[in-house]
Amino acid sequence: MKYMGPSKVTVLTASYNPGHYLKEAVESVRNQTYEHWRHVIVDDASTDSSLKIIQEHLNDPRVTLVKNATNLGQSKTQNKGLAVIDTPYTLMLDSDDLLVHDAIECLLTESEKVADEVALICGKKEVFYYFDHKVLGKYVDHNELQYSDRYSFLLENYVPYPRFYRTDALKAVGGWPTDDPYEGRYLEDRRMDLRLLEKYSFHWMDRLLYRYRKHESTLTSKFDVMNEMIEWNVRDALRRWGDHYDPIFSMKNGWKVLDKLVEKGEKE
Repeated sequence: MKYMGPSKVTVLTASYNPGHYLKEAVESVRNQTYEHWRHVIVDDASTDSSLKIIQEHLNDPRVTLVKNATNLGQSKTQNKGLAVIDTPYTLMLDSDDLLVHDAIECLLTESEKVADEVALICGKKEVFYYFDHKVLGKYVDHNELQYSDRYSFLLENYVPYPRFYRTDALKAVGGWPTDDPYEGRYLEDRRMDLRLLEKYSFHWMDRLLYRYRKHESTLTSKFDVMNEMIEWNVRDALRRWGDHYDPIFSMKNGWKVLDKLVEKGEKE
């Protein structure tokens, strides 16, 4: 899909020591059917050779590299990238993940069909399990995003992928929040979800768009801190939304999930 005129979408990648995975991530951008993308890569003070590996990509005029002098963490790093984005849409790509070859084209086409209050478009993802750089298994996540309001979204325990945002919506809520105990280093995606839902809505499309890697070096291996932040994020949102409910959690496959919301003063 060739498009003449101003670019409509910027791919945003926050990168910290991703090794050779970054090369595969940027190649998935270069191979898109929609060629008029921009790519902002924010390197969070990496100490590996990942930037050298993608030097050819960095020479592309469509690519902007921002380098942090010190390690800032995910949210602060993404906010530095957001500050230089001026396209209508921002598509998140983690430094160890991949875009399906026509993902941008499909998302831009879908964006023309949805209402202005839609801040996020997502779809299906394929999950790959890696260990020692070898694929141990994979599956396609067919779960459809269905919710009636922000409380039912909480109860879905759903994490959207890919994350195709209206850029002005990201900026309207102040970018990724950093007011949690870890200053935005963990769970930045879910924190943004709940901020956006205070003003906007989400849209799911029935299309495979993203390939998500799970491997030994990902943040999702840090169960304790991630589970702490899952509960913190829910409680923080409920307080902001009027403090009408108490959350009830359980554990599923090592992860904390929200089971139900109980009205304040009501016995469980």
